[in-house]
Amino acid sequence: MNYKTLIFLPIIILISISSNVFASRAATEPQLNSIAELGRLNGVALQCSYTTQMQQIKQALVLNLPKQRALGEWFENKTNDSFMAFMNTNASCPSAVDFMQEVNAAIITLESEFKK
Repeated sequence: MNYKTLIFLPIIILISISSNVFASRAATEPQLNSIAELGRLNGVALQCSYTTQMQQIKQALVLNLPKQRALGEWFENKTNDSFMAFMNTNASCPSAVDFMQEVNAAIITLESEFKK
């Protein structure tokens, strides 16, 4: 590791930990899981260029989540994790129909978790 990495690594770790702490204060575990699932699907949609599903996911988040930065950061972190995992494993894109069904099911779960 070089000097710059040693300086920035603790900062990156702190930001990551604090994001998780704030998210856990902003929502319940099932709510965070529903957001994480949409983040996972969004990462796949980005890799597979499923633009319609990306828009559908973002619209569901806007309509159902409380306007809290921590929840948006949680979604973005899960999207990034999914995007990188998809790329690193050389995964193949699911069929558009199957993917749409997954997105719809995840949105239904998100809606039910945040209407409680």
